[in-house]
Amino acid sequence: MSREGTVRVRPRLRTRLTAWYAGVLLVALLATAAGIRYAVERTLARTFTESLDASIALVQRFFRVEIAEFQSIDATVTHMASELVFEDRVIDIHRPDGSVFALPGRDPSNRYPQLATPVRDRTAPLDPLLAPGWTVEVHASEAALVAARRRLDVWLLAGIPLVMMAATVIGWWLAGRALRPIGALAAQAHALDASRGGRLTVSGDADELAQLGTSFNALLDRLDAALAQQRRFLADAAHELRTPIARLRGRVELARLGLASPEQAISDAGSVDATFAALDAELRDTSEVVQGLLALARADADVDAASLDDGYLDDALADELPRWRESAAQAGLTLSVDTFDEVRAKFDASLMRRLLALLLDNAIRYTPAPGQVTVSLRAVPDAPDGRAVLEVSDTGIGVGTADREAVFERFHRTADARAHRPDGSGLGLALARWIVQRHGGTIALTSRADGARGTRVLVELPRLVAPHEVAAREVPTREITPTVVAGPDETIRRLPGAA
Repeated sequence: MSREGTVRVRPRLRTRLTAWYAGVLLVALLATAAGIRYAVERTLARTFTESLDASIALVQRFFRVEIAEFQSIDATVTHMASELVFEDRVIDIHRPDGSVFALPGRDPSNRYPQLATPVRDRTAPLDPLLAPGWTVEVHASEAALVAARRRLDVWLLAGIPLVMMAATVIGWWLAGRALRPIGALAAQAHALDASRGGRLTVSGDADELAQLGTSFNALLDRLDAALAQQRRFLADAAHELRTPIARLRGRVELARLGLASPEQAISDAGSVDATFAALDAELRDTSEVVQGLLALARADADVDAASLDDGYLDDALADELPRWRESAAQAGLTLSVDTFDEVRAKFDASLMRRLLALLLDNAIRYTPAPGQVTVSLRAVPDAPDGRAVLEVSDTGIGVGTADREAVFERFHRTADARAHRPDGSGLGLALARWIVQRHGGTIALTSRADGARGTRVLVELPRLVAPHEVAAREVPTREITPTVVAGPDETIRRLPGAA
């Protein structure tokens, strides 16, 4: 993607962020406006009702005070009508028969012309004791409430769009500022040169963008390491295959020259078998190198994922030992088994047999005749998590202390190994370490326990702990103390639980 393409992506993301921001804000504003309108309307209605009740209470108190002076309900009500005057409401007094008490000079057909619609009524008893059956009714205009609601609606309807426009502009600007560092990282990533190993410039702030840049740089480091490993693997493979191929070509050329001269062919007819035998040996070595390379390549790609099943490791390894006894005998060596404990574990049988084959092949290759190769498998009872140790020791040329870790690298061979067996590939121990790590174990090279020359390979693997071992660990030991009981004639020492 070009840099212009990267820039074209940003406005769409910026627009989506702004739209989400504006949409959420609009929903929040509408919900807030609805809540405010409902609260204000309820408050105004409650305040208006309380004012009507207050007017009725005022009339009731005034009636109780004035009736003591006028001694008549009609006279008291007439006096009240002249004294109590309200600007936004009208007070009517109803007789017990329901008719309105008509004041002198008032038109009963038009009792409250000054009140603007809508008008709300509120009725209550005048005084149940002093004026039984008489009621007071308040008529009040709700025009002020309606006007207040209209003003609130106008402010909300006009304010929400204005707030939305301002918020959209601010959201667009904020989204641009938030996305600007991402655009800078994208531009840096587009300008990176893979051949120069460039990396993104990460700010010192421990924010999400810095984490993104750090993670991207870590990804590039892993990719560089994988590419470097691949280049090294190809270079090492080419180097290892070049020598046997050159030897093959040399032997083929010598064979062709021998066949081209009839006199030499007649005199050296027996050398043809030797030539084919040498070619077969070279092809075997080349095939071994290719198989090792293929196995390691598949291991790197995690193609041959091990399927670990419960079983007895000693049985699987015992099946591999017989064919190596013959190989050891042909090499003039003795292959013996020292200890072979029963070990229950989770393992892949084919990989475990291959591991033992790799270790025995190395031991037989680099042990001069007459020599000895010893195999042992021991369960470690004191390990808290259950461990087993597979040991292969020999009386061979040995590995120096400085090379004991390096020999597990691919194609690494010590000088003594190259001098003793020039045909090795240096892949066996690398593949062995991969198998051990796949099973959650460790592998290491040490000196022989008796101090003699040779190599000891120790493979430590997890094993499944038997139930009786767990029970033995969980049962605590305690000291039993005798109880001293004083008898009439002698002191009796009695163990706990004894009768």
